[in-house]
Amino acid sequence: DDEQLNAIGQRVKREYDLDHGTLDEWRTRSEKAMDLAMQVAQEKSFPWPKASNVIYPALTIAAIQFGARSYPAIVQGRNVVKGIVIGPDKGIPQISPQDGTPLVQMTEQGPQPLWAVPPGGKLERADRIGEHMSWQLLEEMKEWARETDRMLHMLPIIGTVFRKSYFDPGFQCNRSVMVTAQNLVINYWAKSLETAARVSEEIKLYPREIEEQIRAELFLDHDYGLADNANGDDDAPHDFIEQHRWLDLDDDGYPEPYVVTMHKSRCKIARIVPRYDADGVRVNRSSGEVVRIEPVHYYTQYDFWPSLDGGIYGTGLGQLLGPINQAVNTTLNMMFDAEHLKITGGGFIGRGLSMHSGSVKFKPNEWKVVNVPGQAVRDSIVPLPAPGASAVLFSLLGFLTEAGKEIASTKDILSGEVRAQTMQPTTLLALIEQGLKVFTAIYKRVHDSAKQEFDKLYRLNRIYLEHQAKYQVGDEWKTVSKEDYAKGAGVKPISDPAMVSDMQRLGQAQFLMGFKGDPGFNQEEINRRVLDAAQVEDADKLLAEKPPPNPALMAKVAEMELEGRK
Repeated sequence: DDEQLNAIGQRVKREYDLDHGTLDEWRTRSEKAMDLAMQVAQEKSFPWPKASNVIYPALTIAAIQFGARSYPAIVQGRNVVKGIVIGPDKGIPQISPQDGTPLVQMTEQGPQPLWAVPPGGKLERADRIGEHMSWQLLEEMKEWARETDRMLHMLPIIGTVFRKSYFDPGFQCNRSVMVTAQNLVINYWAKSLETAARVSEEIKLYPREIEEQIRAELFLDHDYGLADNANGDDDAPHDFIEQHRWLDLDDDGYPEPYVVTMHKSRCKIARIVPRYDADGVRVNRSSGEVVRIEPVHYYTQYDFWPSLDGGIYGTGLGQLLGPINQAVNTTLNMMFDAEHLKITGGGFIGRGLSMHSGSVKFKPNEWKVVNVPGQAVRDSIVPLPAPGASAVLFSLLGFLTEAGKEIASTKDILSGEVRAQTMQPTTLLALIEQGLKVFTAIYKRVHDSAKQEFDKLYRLNRIYLEHQAKYQVGDEWKTVSKEDYAKGAGVKPISDPAMVSDMQRLGQAQFLMGFKGDPGFNQEEINRRVLDAAQVEDADKLLAEKPPPNPALMAKVAEMELEGRK
């Protein structure tokens, strides 16, 4: 009733504010990191108004390079999701619903089992779900590839980005949208995303979208009025809080997991829905009491580096590179200001001895009139000393930029500034491997998070997919069934961590070329892998077919072998 809804609304707002308060320090650091990455400069008043305020793009370069390397590694062509087999692929028999025994049928060879999944069928099923889920991500879920690219550029700056996976009844398909860390409020000291007491997403809904939710009977029919700070704009978006939390609505002493959607400023509850499945409820067999309810998790957390202070949000280059980047900025601006003052000059022009003034301040290109008698013009002009930038500052600048590159791992070999053609293949591979050590660990974390995201989408397909769904591979349309996603099907999706960068791939190809002509190596396979590393399309058309064996030569060889045996 209204009294209960009001009480829930006040509780949701109060606890949201509590969680938000734990993020003040983290938000300050994140905002500074984003300003550095986006080259946001504030006008300076020291050492004079509008002094030099150059921002060295160390963080920007690191973010761009990480995104450029990681996106093609995560989204490798059309193969985003890989299906794998769980357990032996010996087939899954059909089970009798009466006594649980395997069902058989009589054939000419005797009784044969009836297969739910025939031997070898798991691998076929795994290939189907891999192809189908890849098609869903790249074709059906239009936002996924674009937001993945965006996410991989934001991740190194802030350190944490989230993905929200759910079924959209309006579009009748799965969605997996990016949620920035600034818009997902979790108590900073929560142990994990799954065990946090609350997860609150800040969302904006336009009046049209609110009306659509009301007409679809997804929202309660409230009059929300105009949005806060609308400034006369009737179409300004409203701020809502979607809080994933626990509530004891049935008063049994055990809270259940729910999703509560509330208008942020008016504390009006728009929607409450459960976030658990029937098979997620664990019951004590003897007493019949609920022992545990496993909630359905919507969010997947992507971390650049684990948190260094124990908080739930990950650590990015913005937090670690920020102090060095600011020191580089200060050093650069001091050098610019010193050279500016040296070039523009300034000083005293004599006219008597006394100035009758206190402290004297100079602007660039300014000359002061002083009371100094003099015979020659040059005797009455005294330039202000301005030696220009110090060599010490220049050395310090080089030291700081190198330290920043160490943190960001933006080595010459990775940024394409080394002429790899002059190197031995083994040297090139060693340099790439050394430069990618940090990134390899980050990639593994990204792949692990992607696997968790794919698990959520796998569950959604199990629930909402049509019994027979079509998907496209090249020019061919294929079919996947809802049974392919059933529990106990013996397959699951993963994000394949066995990926390499373009430079690694080409380095390996150059390494293999060193074995050309070696009779101990398959020359055709070497050629194939070299073409694959260069991502040459239709590589099979370039490989010459093996000529058929010469019958006369084969007969001669057989004759020589026979003579040798005698």
